[in-house]
Amino acid sequence: MSLSEYASIFGAAGSVALAVFVVVELRHMDKHRDLETTLKLFEWAETDRLRKAFRWVENDFKFERLDKYKLQVAEEFEAGEYPHQVEAFFEEVGFLVNRKFIHIDVIVDRLGAHIISNWRKLEPWIKAIQKERNDPTFGEHFQLLYEKTIKYMNLKKPYT
Repeated sequence: MSLSEYASIFGAAGSVALAVFVVVELRHMDKHRDLETTLKLFEWAETDRLRKAFRWVENDFKFERLDKYKLQVAEEFEAGEYPHQVEAFFEEVGFLVNRKFIHIDVIVDRLGAHIISNWRKLEPWIKAIQKERNDPTFGEHFQLLYEKTIKYMNLKKPYT
């Protein structure tokens, strides 16, 4: 073999090694982005205001009809904002998952049970708001997040 043939072989091997390196680095960047986004979401979830909203929705929120709900929260404005705050949080999380800015497994690992319980609790309220506003997009990312969470958790169930 001549020197130019050796150089071609080494050049091709170097190109393959560079391509592998770039792919590995891109995967690390993707994981870093997931981590950074997740940390920001969890920091938001830990604010006093949102924690209070989560507790209120979990313990005190009861929804039968929109008109009855509006009368109930008219007396206590802050409580009336709690469902909106919880919905907005999960809408944002759902948007990030649905647009593939963050992977579902990262979210479900920490928030899976909360996504399910909050969607089930807020779903009738969300549907009523959609109907009242004639806006089917209200809560759409939260609903997709709920559906993806259920699907993911069902796929991850250990076999018995």
